[in-house]
Amino acid sequence: MIAIGQKLFEEIDIPKESEIVSKDTVDGLIERNSKWTGKIMGFDSFPNGRITGAGRSLIYRNGISISDWHGVFTTENGQTIKFNGKDTNKNGRYVVLRTYFTNNAEIIWLDGLICILDGYFDTKDNSFRCDGYKLM
Repeated sequence: MIAIGQKLFEEIDIPKESEIVSKDTVDGLIERNSKWTGKIMGFDSFPNGRITGAGRSLIYRNGISISDWHGVFTTENGQTIKFNGKDTNKNGRYVVLRTYFTNNAEIIWLDGLICILDGYFDTKDNSFRCDGYKLM
């Protein structure tokens, strides 16, 4: 059984670049590289800040995409935290598994933190919106 912990943050991301790398006309598989930036609004001790990411997505004929992401989260205090994540997206809804990495003693509790993000694509303002929860 997987236990989802407390809500840590809300995040809004804006796509910046997207490029189709390959398209398989037989299987209908599309490979895409993308970049995005965003804002994190933390709760309790989770910091606020800006996030930038990039990654590769495989988009299948049935509309499901699976993506690998990496990037940097910079807190309002200028602390940097690297992250890696993987998501699955279907019909504008997505789930991300994200892990953070830092050597900063002030925020060392974030090192190795695993979060699950539940989100959707907002067509009104072309943004990805999600809530991040501690995965226990």
